[in-house]
Amino acid sequence: MRDCLYLFLFMLHFSTGCIVSNEQQTIVITGYTGASVVLPCSCADPQSTVGTFTWYFEKGNQWIQVFQDEKYSGRLVQFDELSPTNLSLLISDLRTNDQGYYKCMTEPNIFTYVDLKVKGCDLVENRRTVVVTGYSGESVVLPCSCTELLAKPEHIQWKYFKEHQYKEIYPNKQIENYKNRVKMFNPNTPGNLSLHISALTTEDQGDYQCFVSSQQLIFVRLHVEEKTPVHTISLTTHQPSHLTQDSTTLQLELIPQHHTPQFVFILLGVFCSVLFLALLAFICWRCIGSRNAKKVTTDGEELKREQDNQDDVMYSTVVHVKTASTPAHTHSDPAELTEYASINIKP
Repeated sequence: MRDCLYLFLFMLHFSTGCIVSNEQQTIVITGYTGASVVLPCSCADPQSTVGTFTWYFEKGNQWIQVFQDEKYSGRLVQFDELSPTNLSLLISDLRTNDQGYYKCMTEPNIFTYVDLKVKGCDLVENRRTVVVTGYSGESVVLPCSCTELLAKPEHIQWKYFKEHQYKEIYPNKQIENYKNRVKMFNPNTPGNLSLHISALTTEDQGDYQCFVSSQQLIFVRLHVEEKTPVHTISLTTHQPSHLTQDSTTLQLELIPQHHTPQFVFILLGVFCSVLFLALLAFICWRCIGSRNAKKVTTDGEELKREQDNQDDVMYSTVVHVKTASTPAHTHSDPAELTEYASINIKP
């Protein structure tokens, strides 16, 4: 009995088929024109068996199978061959009219919605005139780009105004003069539509147009100037005479200006700094030496003055008289004590 129950549950598991993830929910996906996008859809149970499934696109009030619509021809890829439960849909070379609601349905009333939003190319300077200056013999870039650099326009043309009308010069070259001289400036960035023109001539001067659609276009006005000679200058002088005036052309060679290397200025600055420090040290040394000399002179003068004062001292004989007191009736001679001192006479 238990084995029969297991068998019943096993058969019931496979009979339910594929129940998609995010059932009856809406997933929002954003893509860019010219790029690819994947609309996700897969079975919630990787072990489930997929019977049939269909992708639909909402057109008006109807749901139309995408594989039956001509506009998707050659642009759709399914992943179920590699992974049976992966029912996602790849749409390549996106277009603005691919935007809308899609539905992935596996069984009746088992489906998931995808809201696809497609961002197209809106020009940065739409319907404005940009002025560009170039020089003969060099190259120039005519600017034109989308606000979304990942968005590649469905249609792009560069035109040149000649003979009262615009003629295409990229990608088709209706003017012979532009062959092998024009290309896209950055082909790796889909939204950069700038045009590169090489080997400019004065004949390239004029009005150009970056055309994406009737509502998306930019005007570019190109000025081409002659490049001033670098090595020689021609001077025409008139030498008057009493008969005729001869016109003489002098060719003067420009003397190249030799710029002093930067390290020379650095060395010069270091040298001046060292010289200034040496001069400052010398001045300090002189000041200290002068103070020491003055101090030595002052000490010598004071010492000499003290010696002179000592030499001026004279010693005289000092006589000490010692008298003894005696009664009046007694008479005696005073006793005298004489002391002699040496006399030092200053020469």
